[in-house]
Amino acid sequence: MAELPVAETSTPPSLPDDADPTPSEKQGLLTSLVRYRPYRFLWSSAVLTQIGQWMLQITLGWVMLQLTDSAAYVGLIGFASGLPFILVSIPAGVLIDRIDRRRILLISNAVALVVGFGLALLVSLGHVQPWQLLLAALLNGCALAVNNATIQTMVPSYVEREHLQNAIAVMSAGQNSTRILGPSLGGPAIALLGAAGALYVQSAVLLAALLITLLLPSVKPVIRTLDIWRNIGEGLRFVARSPVLSGLIILAAVPSLLIFPYVQLLPIYARDILHIGAGGLGLLLSAGGTGAVVGSLVVAGPIKLKRPGLIMLLGACAYVFFTLAFAYSVWVIATVLLLFGCGFIGSAFMSLNNTLLHVHLTDQMRGRVMGIYTLTWGMSTLGAWPMGILGDVIGVPSAVATGSILTGIGVVLIALRWRVLRTI
Repeated sequence: MAELPVAETSTPPSLPDDADPTPSEKQGLLTSLVRYRPYRFLWSSAVLTQIGQWMLQITLGWVMLQLTDSAAYVGLIGFASGLPFILVSIPAGVLIDRIDRRRILLISNAVALVVGFGLALLVSLGHVQPWQLLLAALLNGCALAVNNATIQTMVPSYVEREHLQNAIAVMSAGQNSTRILGPSLGGPAIALLGAAGALYVQSAVLLAALLITLLLPSVKPVIRTLDIWRNIGEGLRFVARSPVLSGLIILAAVPSLLIFPYVQLLPIYARDILHIGAGGLGLLLSAGGTGAVVGSLVVAGPIKLKRPGLIMLLGACAYVFFTLAFAYSVWVIATVLLLFGCGFIGSAFMSLNNTLLHVHLTDQMRGRVMGIYTLTWGMSTLGAWPMGILGDVIGVPSAVATGSILTGIGVVLIALRWRVLRTI
């Protein structure tokens, strides 16, 4: 049986010829984008892909509502999109370590493009059925799960270690900005061009992402032997044996499952609690998205945090208080401000968590561990279903508050069980 790697063996990326050897203390907010050309391509591909995914989600929900007039079916679209993160992420992590990562990214982008374009044709011809929408959401979710995990593993290949925190945070800021740009493009596209036209626009965005991905340098595989199940087992054991990695992943999973799903319930706040309608829903989504972008950029800044693990834990506690306040807010202005705060803290928390995870990884295990970590991203979609069911029983505000309280308890238990998180 092969031994687990214990040290980084990959060669750090060399500085580009025109790089400015500015000392780390003078780094700017967008240092990684300015200094590293391959990282700029990766960032651009990731952002365009996420914009396309947001446009697809909005259009899928709209077409499903037109076909079925059923909120339950619309909810199934989100569930079908999130399920692949649970089913595909861990095997995808193994493939990421075994195959050229650029090639995997190209394949996942191509699959998403084919799904979007095929769906556009079906809608144009008037032959689309609900089951086809669910299948498209499932296939696209598989592509997105692989895409996201691959991008996370490629970032350290294109930047130097001293700029890793900046690169991860800038990537997070770019992807979070799509929470504003995607809906902002998707809604008007449906209104102006119809659902089919919106899907064609989405396909064009994904085509642009695919073309940019072609410009990326290859990232060679780090393992070439062992069967896939043994590799999966090695990844799981590697995480289990590391208190830092297991603590970080569990800490990311708890709010993903218990707090993040509140975003899926914002339509209910807009229509039934705040009485601001569909236009107001856009305001709520934009408030959270804007806060997320700002939170990511703060982490990307030049200030080096002392004891980032402790700051992350305190941030998780602050996140609990903000979501508790949001849950019972009945004033529009207060809700918008609280959603901005939730987005800010949640994004900063996840950016720090992601950075610390990469810092404590060897390159040989990066793909497999990030495959496990990607599981946490799908939990927010899956958690929306039980939170919605609980909302029907005790009310949506109380359901969101319950998730927040359980998260607070979970964070305290994690801080006590994985004490190393308070010292890193």
